[in-house]
Amino acid sequence: MRVTTIARAAGFLLLFAMFAHAQNPPPPAPIVTGIAVFGNRITKTDIILREMTVRQGDTVDAEALAYCQERVYSLGLFNRVTISYPPLDSTILLVEVDERWYLYPVPLLGVVDRDIGHWYYGLGIKHENFRGWNEKIFAGFALGYDPWVSLYYANPWIFGSEQLFFESNASFARTANKSALARGSGNNFDENRYGLGATLGKRFDPFRSIALTLAYRHYEVSEYAPGRTASPRGVDRYLEAGISARHDTRNLREYATEGMFGSAGVTKKGLGGPFDFTVYSMDLRGYIPFARGTALALRGFTRVSAGASIPLYEHQYFGFSERIRGHFEEEREAESIAGLSAELRLPLVYPFYLNVPGMPMKEFALWRLGLYAALFADAGTLWNRDGAPWKGTVPGGYGCGLHLLLPYSFVLRTERAWNETGRGEWVFEIGAAF
Repeated sequence: MRVTTIARAAGFLLLFAMFAHAQNPPPPAPIVTGIAVFGNRITKTDIILREMTVRQGDTVDAEALAYCQERVYSLGLFNRVTISYPPLDSTILLVEVDERWYLYPVPLLGVVDRDIGHWYYGLGIKHENFRGWNEKIFAGFALGYDPWVSLYYANPWIFGSEQLFFESNASFARTANKSALARGSGNNFDENRYGLGATLGKRFDPFRSIALTLAYRHYEVSEYAPGRTASPRGVDRYLEAGISARHDTRNLREYATEGMFGSAGVTKKGLGGPFDFTVYSMDLRGYIPFARGTALALRGFTRVSAGASIPLYEHQYFGFSERIRGHFEEEREAESIAGLSAELRLPLVYPFYLNVPGMPMKEFALWRLGLYAALFADAGTLWNRDGAPWKGTVPGGYGCGLHLLLPYSFVLRTERAWNETGRGEWVFEIGAAF
């Protein structure tokens, strides 16, 4: 009898709850009826709006708005981006930005190819947001290791609704030869590299784009020896043309914790010159978020050279711009390259904003800071046309570290890495690994 009474009571309560829910359904999510942007004294509003994935007519979603905040911040134009809305059935999104300083002389100080022993220094003039359209202009020079001079201009939005973009550059660099094969048993030599290039691309939406590139290259060596250039005179001049595609849904480009990045390209080098070969490249990165800001970052990349004759100075390397943590200082070279990396990013201090009093310019008074711990593993291989990427030993490494997120999109990394034999090394770098 008691069981029957309890069952009837439970059934009555369930029916009552269902009736109450039907009479009082949860309030509908607000509808975006408009977007208002504040704080952009210089930046054009359209530059901000086209990075947002939430549009007029969409329902308001907290995760989608957080993603939009990170996408707009990734433009590199703002110290802070906040998106809010009044709690109404239909609402206007309020996008408030705090602009960075855009035009300044740039004292240049850094290391070449991630080598702490190879420093350069110099001076440049940089505009990060010319005319408010996110155009980039740079002119500068560097002395010290591998001196260079460079002019660069980029416009991410030309011809209005067509959403085309354009980049151009002119440069000279005197670099130390990297190829042990070209150096041989003698002393090393310098390479003089002159370049002139232009890129025209089409942006389809906030994530996808395609680009065409045409460039002229001039390469000469300070001391000629057979094999150092394709030409017997020690000077190579050639044209190159390429096509590339890009897909980028990362939430934050400087240190992503969500989304993916993919790029693929084909570049033909030596059009009608003394050598003629093609480089195929691909770079895939994925960022998988978990609870409480933790994310798994994955990367796989390759650059494959194919052709009858590939100059030594067009080799691919580990130990310079590409590195394997655990084999960080080891230099390896071949005609083609491939690598894999995984990194688990765990927030110790979730990114926050700090107002710094007493700063003479307000553009430098707001700091975005954060601290992550990381566990990582890297592996990579090199091969020539007569070999295969899986033949021989594939070097690898693993380790842990701390990653400090700083204002103006800087990331400082301190890491301890070990190779497959257990030998350890310290790694100190600027910028995320990928």
